[in-house]
Amino acid sequence: MSLRTAARVLPLAAAAMFAAGAQARVYDHLFRAGFQNFADAPATDAEAARFLTQATFGPTKADIARVRSLGIGQWIDQQLSTPSTAARPFMETVSAAMTAAGQNIGHGQRIDRWFHTAMVAPDQLRQRAAYALSQIFVISDQNGSLSGEPIQVTEYWDLLARNAFGNYRTLLDEVTYNPSMGKFLSHFRNRKAATGREPDENYAREVMQLFSIGLVERNLDFSPLLDGQNQPLPTYDQNVITNYAKIFTGFAYNNATNINNGTNNYLPMRCFDNEHDQTLKTVLDGMTVAAGQTCAVDVQQGLNIIAAHPNVAPFISRQLIQRFTTSNPSPAYIQRVAQKFQNNGDGERGDLGAVIKAILTDAEARNNAPPASFGKLREPLLRLTALWRAWTFQMPAPSVYGEMKMGLPNLMTTYGQRPLGANTVFNFYEPDYQQPGPIEDAGLYSPEFQIINESSTYTISNALYDVSFRYFVGMTNPPTDRPLLIVDEVSAQPNATAMVDLVNTRMMYGSMSTNMRTTLINMLNFMNGATASEKARSLIHITAISPEFATQR
Repeated sequence: MSLRTAARVLPLAAAAMFAAGAQARVYDHLFRAGFQNFADAPATDAEAARFLTQATFGPTKADIARVRSLGIGQWIDQQLSTPSTAARPFMETVSAAMTAAGQNIGHGQRIDRWFHTAMVAPDQLRQRAAYALSQIFVISDQNGSLSGEPIQVTEYWDLLARNAFGNYRTLLDEVTYNPSMGKFLSHFRNRKAATGREPDENYAREVMQLFSIGLVERNLDFSPLLDGQNQPLPTYDQNVITNYAKIFTGFAYNNATNINNGTNNYLPMRCFDNEHDQTLKTVLDGMTVAAGQTCAVDVQQGLNIIAAHPNVAPFISRQLIQRFTTSNPSPAYIQRVAQKFQNNGDGERGDLGAVIKAILTDAEARNNAPPASFGKLREPLLRLTALWRAWTFQMPAPSVYGEMKMGLPNLMTTYGQRPLGANTVFNFYEPDYQQPGPIEDAGLYSPEFQIINESSTYTISNALYDVSFRYFVGMTNPPTDRPLLIVDEVSAQPNATAMVDLVNTRMMYGSMSTNMRTTLINMLNFMNGATASEKARSLIHITAISPEFATQR
């Protein structure tokens, strides 16, 4: 037995208690750290807005005031205790109304609901965490088996949101049994080997490569472990994939009587032992799952082995850091967060709420004068949600079916993203992507740049034009199926300088460069004959498409 394998004996022995321990204790994040002294309250609105840019779908005036009043730690604790805004019940209500009228619900209603939640829901940190997890535990409505299942895909989102602050091991279990994931990575109705048939390996491969441990062994700071020839050590080989594929056999709908029937009631899948491979399985680090066991026991033990692997803490921690704060966290930052993954302070491993709090409160994240390597390109969809949340919008009345219309274009062709709509299981972009040129030459990573090019820059700018300039309260014949921008606060400013300074405060938390500020003031002063509304909307639009707004620092 290797030292690395031996080091896993104790975590593996405790793995079965992950979910039970998390569920058994009464866990109130509000009181976990004791009474707050608010020493971490941001000193300025700009500092509060910078934090909220990392932690939410965009700062609002109300949230800025709340963070300054409560302090960052207390605000996070309250968010950790805020119930999830569920989308599936809403979708089922809309679906019933549409069905009664002879219409079919689609992913358009799901996406509209998602954006409405991102815009106004109180559980901002939970929903933002679910968004981060959706880019690690990927499913996609582009998959043929899910393209006609908007409610099923919505339930998967709700699963991520419910578990966003829970235990990683519980999340891994629920993802594995979820029918959307089963269809997307084809372990739904995956059958044991027979003449001319072998178990499908998709989920077996991706649950390790993408959802847990990655391809090479890692230290706690994410640096690779090397062999005697100074080469990275692989975490698994094809034989391990083959054996895990056997573990994930026998799944079908929850209400099925055999593997080929049943209807989709969105509940976790069940497993048929007569279709499950019950042979001995040799998995990670030579560990075994015994022969003759039920499907449920095999899956539990197989996932316990994955969840106890030392790679999980740095692998998941690094990707969550990238989604919240910076594309290039230092090894020390990753290690600090990974240590919190290993032990949340109460002896629990895999507490995602504690991990996310550690990410957002780390000294590197809270440094208001970060080094040049800190930060990230703001995802196109997060530019849109931040714009919506920065200003007041008049929301449209619900449709006759109760829909929340957001007036969105085709998101994949304009923004290069849509919720739960990635092109592949590898997400919209990969965590190790390096933009050719200065970023790659500096050895830095830039995941979001993978979907940014000349074409997408053009389409994103045009799409943001609709939100920030074209559709507004006071226009002639306003549409009734989209939010309308209210620009009174900006247009009422006495001069160009005041208008720019307000936009700087609301959209860029005071970080606008002197050059950009001067350019925008000059632009407004040169707009002879333009109305105050036209100036305000032009200013908001140009700011929204600027490189400085697209950069999260």
